[in-house]
Amino acid sequence: MARFAQAQKADLPALTALWQTCFGDEKAQIDAFWRALWQHIRVFAAYEGNAPVSMLCALPAFLVDEAGESYPAAYLYAVCTAPQHRKQGLCAALLTYAEKALQKEGCRFAALVPSSEELFGFYQKLGYQTAFFHREYTVSAEKGTAKITKLDADGYRNLREMQLYGAFLSYPLPLLQWQASASPGLFRIETPDTVCCCAAEGSGEHLICKELLPDCPEAAAYLAAKLGCKDACVRTCGEETPFGMVKPLGDIPAPTAAYLGLAFD
Repeated sequence: MARFAQAQKADLPALTALWQTCFGDEKAQIDAFWRALWQHIRVFAAYEGNAPVSMLCALPAFLVDEAGESYPAAYLYAVCTAPQHRKQGLCAALLTYAEKALQKEGCRFAALVPSSEELFGFYQKLGYQTAFFHREYTVSAEKGTAKITKLDADGYRNLREMQLYGAFLSYPLPLLQWQASASPGLFRIETPDTVCCCAAEGSGEHLICKELLPDCPEAAAYLAAKLGCKDACVRTCGEETPFGMVKPLGDIPAPTAAYLGLAFD
């Protein structure tokens, strides 16, 4: 019978192996994640004997509602189960265990980003509702008049939250510092018409704008050209694409339409 507990640092080699099995990421990338964020996050696991066979990371966040009220939240990340232990209810039971533990600590919402359309249905059965939406498009690189400045995590957070209205997920500095470590990083893009913030990844031909606020295709095109890329794939505010889900951990209703933005995928 599975045992559920908060994972300890001694579990890191086994957690890393489980992560690699389920997601295929390189060990060096996972190790960098642990080094940067272990002290800031909670990791919950289901154990068979002493071995973790299912896991999830609870990243700290805040859900800001339309009235500007901010509530402690957890962004559930790297939710996975070893292939040989799937379809046994382990993931659902682990989520329940983690949610109860987080609620006791004052967390009011759990948010997550399903990695496939099928998983939206799975999480819906566990009480999660689709609430985070965005817009996606690709724009060709174009040289233009723009002042582009690299930002640190604090500068990015300040500019990001100036751009957001309505309900959204807010991130603390450690998570934004982790995102800043991904090349090429975090940027302020000032065009003749607007000032944007962008969290960018990728190199070579294709730039990935994991977040562009506000929506400004020209800004993405200018950044792609500045960085020597052929085009930019952009995620921004919009209601076109279901992206993430939320579950109240208490009696505060969850928003039905909100912005999550950065997913640490």
